[in-house]
Amino acid sequence: MVKKFEELLSKIEISIVCLGLGLLIITVFAAAILRFFGIDMSISTDLAQLTFAWVSFIGADLAMRQNKHMGVDMLVNRFPVKLRNAIFLFNSLLMLAFLLFAVYYGVNLCIINAARKYNTLYISYSFATASCPVGCALMCLTVVKNIVTYVKNFVKNDYSSIEKGEIIA
Repeated sequence: MVKKFEELLSKIEISIVCLGLGLLIITVFAAAILRFFGIDMSISTDLAQLTFAWVSFIGADLAMRQNKHMGVDMLVNRFPVKLRNAIFLFNSLLMLAFLLFAVYYGVNLCIINAARKYNTLYISYSFATASCPVGCALMCLTVVKNIVTYVKNFVKNDYSSIEKGEIIA
């Protein structure tokens, strides 16, 4: 059940990021071409900002889910696998605390920005600021899954997931 939910969520995230990047590229490219001919496309700035916010946060969770975030692990990889698991667990707990902080204050930011409108899109600026709590909440799910795995590693005394590089903080 959890695996199917995770696969569905991953497919949805990939679709959103791909569509968002496509829209972002088309919008910015069209604005640059039209600006060359002296035609103002002021909507492109607001649309690009809105799209970039969502693509960034959803893409961050997608990267975290697939262990594609950049990291420097030269030192940590020299430690015994049990210590690495403890370091990854501690790191994940810190990430979870930060993400929960970002979700809480991101929701507050959405409420504050509810009355603020985009100049050209005529929608609330909360649509852009909502990308933060939504993206961070998705990352919370990913981090909690990793925390459960690290705790299971300690309980079972099986660190094969870390040795294979399947899961990294």
